[in-house]
Amino acid sequence: MKNLTIGEQVSITAGIPAFWRCTGWIIGIIEPFVRDEETKARALFEMRLYSVRLEDGRKFRFRGRDLEPVAARS
Repeated sequence: MKNLTIGEQVSITAGIPAFWRCTGWIIGIIEPFVRDEETKARALFEMRLYSVRLEDGRKFRFRGRDLEPVAARS
C-alpha cells in the first residue's frame, strides 16, 4: 500500500478512460471505520479513499492503487 499525503501531486492510473493519466492533487483522505489493523489495511487498499482535484478543476475519488505520485519538478 502506498502512503500518499494531502497536497501531493498524483497521476491517475485507473482504467477509467476519462481519467487515464490525468494529474491532480490529493485534497482529502477518507479513513475507513473498521475493527482492527489488518482489516484497515485491506480496506485502505480496496475502497475509494483519496479525493483528488484534477488540473481541470474536476474532483473525483480514487483507490490508492489507482494513483501514482508525480516526481517533483525542479
